[in-house]
Amino acid sequence: MAADRDLAIQRLSEAGKRITPERRLLLRVIDRNPHLDAMEIYEIARRERPRIGLSTVYRTLKTLRELGLVRSSELGQSHRHFEVGQTDHVHLICSHCGRVVEVAAPRELKKLAASKGFLVKRSHVDLIGLCPDCRSKGIEDEEESAS
Repeated sequence: MAADRDLAIQRLSEAGKRITPERRLLLRVIDRNPHLDAMEIYEIARRERPRIGLSTVYRTLKTLRELGLVRSSELGQSHRHFEVGQTDHVHLICSHCGRVVEVAAPRELKKLAASKGFLVKRSHVDLIGLCPDCRSKGIEDEEESAS
């Protein structure tokens, strides 16, 4: 993961952006704790740098997203979660407990796209269901039980 963070710092510099202590800190927090939302990132960052402002976190996340250095996704919720990393992967998201598991993106997706003449630059797939722990507790999927 540190390699992804180092690459992000290098790309920030190449884009003409300053490498501030706050940007380094936020990249480190996101890299070590994938899938956090902005408030969670802020709370962790404040432990190391108590004077960091929430507006700094939001501005930095916006810059990092615009430069493609962090990814964001909703993960089945109404707000964004952030992660450093350039490798394509799929999120398996439990609709009951919120657990997120990452698995490598199937190569077949890119092959299918290529067969249609589509050049894939990045992929983002979220699969929402029930994790093994929730299923073992007898929890039912709301969508299935409604039908």
